[in-house]
Amino acid sequence: MIDQPTTPSSGTTSPEDAAAQATAQASAEKVRRKATRPWFTQKPIALPSAVTLLLVIIMVGMGGNGLRIFDFTSSAVEPTAESATKVTPVTATIGENVRDGRFAFAVTSVHRPSKTLTDRLGATDTAEGVYVIVRVDVTNIGYEARTLSATDQFLVDDSDQRFGTSSATSSLAGAEMIFLEKINPGHTVRDAPLLFDVPAGTTIASIELHNSLSSTGVKVRLS
Repeated sequence: MIDQPTTPSSGTTSPEDAAAQATAQASAEKVRRKATRPWFTQKPIALPSAVTLLLVIIMVGMGGNGLRIFDFTSSAVEPTAESATKVTPVTATIGENVRDGRFAFAVTSVHRPSKTLTDRLGATDTAEGVYVIVRVDVTNIGYEARTLSATDQFLVDDSDQRFGTSSATSSLAGAEMIFLEKINPGHTVRDAPLLFDVPAGTTIASIELHNSLSSTGVKVRLS
């Protein structure tokens, strides 16, 4: 009896085929994992780039270096810059109109220095040095009624010393119209007195007039 050759069953896999199939499955699994991996783990440089882009967008939205992230400027320079831009008061002459804040001023006259003066009640006041009276027209150029403070005005001598007003200013006729009562918008108080008590022999150079103590002020030459 002669044996007939047999054909391997289709259900049987050789070791070579099994190894090839395993390799193919491993490659497919690697490709699948890489495709489904989160975007921020695929490239190590992607996350820092995204953070940088976000910071740039924030800075542009805030008008530049709003977060001061890249500010390497020394703060010691800032006071110097501020002092360099300090505004110098405008200088005028007697009779000339100048303005500071909500008030316009025009110096109308300067009285000669005197040791004494007579107040609106007829009483005589005596200066420690000498009295100097400067009369000013004051106009409210704002939009609401305002009072002017006598303590914000200064007399300046030729060596740039500044003298504040005397407390006796309120005793002079006309002072109540400017320092005690409000000036309505568009109204002018004329020849309002500003009284100063300065050392005898002082050479008066100018008067410094202010809307308020913190305003720049204007200077009017008196000599």
